[in-house]
Amino acid sequence: MMRLFGSLLASSSPSKQPLLLLERSVAAYLLTANHSRFFSHQPTPIPDQKHSFLQTDEVVTDFKAKITTNAISVMSITNVKPDKPTPDNLRSHKLSLLDQIHSPSYVPFVFFYQNNDNSNINNDKTVFERSKLMKKSLSETLTRFYPMAGKFIDDSHIDCNDEGAYYIETQVAGTLSSYLKKPDYRSLQELLPMPPNLKEPMRGYYLVMIQVNFFNCGGIAIGMCNFHKLIDGGTYSTFLNSWALASKLSETQDKVKIASPSFPSSTLFSQTTQAPKYPAYPVSSLAIWSAMYKTGKSSMKRFVFSSSSISTLKEKANESGSSSRVVAVISLIWKCAMKQHAERESVLQIAVNLRGKFSPPLPQNTVGNFVWNAVATSDPNQEPGLKTMVKNMNSGIVKVGTGFVEGFKGEQGPVKLVKELKKLGEKISSHEVEYYSASSMCRSGINEADFGWGKPVWVFYGNLTENLPLYTNAILLMDTSEGDGIEAWVTLSREDMEVFECDPDILLYASVEPSPLPC
Repeated sequence: MMRLFGSLLASSSPSKQPLLLLERSVAAYLLTANHSRFFSHQPTPIPDQKHSFLQTDEVVTDFKAKITTNAISVMSITNVKPDKPTPDNLRSHKLSLLDQIHSPSYVPFVFFYQNNDNSNINNDKTVFERSKLMKKSLSETLTRFYPMAGKFIDDSHIDCNDEGAYYIETQVAGTLSSYLKKPDYRSLQELLPMPPNLKEPMRGYYLVMIQVNFFNCGGIAIGMCNFHKLIDGGTYSTFLNSWALASKLSETQDKVKIASPSFPSSTLFSQTTQAPKYPAYPVSSLAIWSAMYKTGKSSMKRFVFSSSSISTLKEKANESGSSSRVVAVISLIWKCAMKQHAERESVLQIAVNLRGKFSPPLPQNTVGNFVWNAVATSDPNQEPGLKTMVKNMNSGIVKVGTGFVEGFKGEQGPVKLVKELKKLGEKISSHEVEYYSASSMCRSGINEADFGWGKPVWVFYGNLTENLPLYTNAILLMDTSEGDGIEAWVTLSREDMEVFECDPDILLYASVEPSPLPC
């Protein structure tokens, strides 16, 4: 079974803004529906799904009649299309070299919004008005982000056919606080979108899938799965915040405030022709190495670092040189995780946001995958301390500079890319190497999307892959909803997690699985 390689982008500069650290491989190209709802190449439902899909494009107003014995009742399923047709000259969006090497997988988040007005509960009228506004603003947003309203066809292009985003609305028979007091990650998966089992095969794959969940208390959870072939973390955040701003602005306000995205990636990075362009052997398979493979069960847990703990951690990390808050946290997690494999060489892939590496830098609203993987290594003969991990990380990151990025441009760009992939493969081509990867969405703005009822109180990362035979050593960092804290979503094998979550160095700085609700 083929595993694919992916990364999730957040920021621009390794010094002033957060690094983008590489997201682990999140998909198997031929995974069955039983393995995963979100990270398969073809989005198909699991057999025992709880959703009872209603085949209608209209919002159901008689919500009480639609409540089933399940916690979630689907009110409507539709495709939200752009409010203006895509011009003929833009109907085919060419994928770039860096888009090609990313996995055909979905990246899932759920954004939770509390009801701050107790009188404004989700009655029929309120839900209908919010539903209408969100669909209208999404339609306007898709016109600006026109490739996201199309379908992924193959490794060469997006068919910008205006079919729209896959869009589901549900009512949740419960309160938002009951879901968040002590989150059950399995239950939260039900708040994410998944297409029904269609009788006819879909022509291509949705770029954007959304599920808007209305709680009885007036709270809202927006589940979103975006397709990684075009959408990295930076694009994810830009699209989400553009939709939120369009929803927040009234008809009388100036829509010029909403910045239009730019799409220069295919002109900057030519496509590669050094691998066959058919599904059984996608270009992204060039970036697969044996050290990535893991078998058995995995465990994902959330570790929350307060701003004061991060300050203390940074002070200790900076004894060996400059360290950002992201580098300090990743270094600590890496150090503690590899204790159980101290006899092996350790490799950490670090994906750097390339937007800030151009001269002049690209704007943050640049759409596409702008990520490359820096590499940090730790020799078993080294002292595995925090200072060493910080030094190793910084040594790998500094190599991905402006000159390095310029080498990917032009006709020779694909040649250099393949060469660099092979060089990286030499480092992790053996099962004797312990492989890790990490991503950071810190300060990306992803937890600031305000649709008119405030910022999300919490953002859930829906990468629950405990039954997948993929490598498990993965870290995702996100900002806490308040202050300068960091949430670290760590996935390890179950055996490693049992030791890791009790590590005194971790517990000195982080809380394990605290409630995401404000105290």
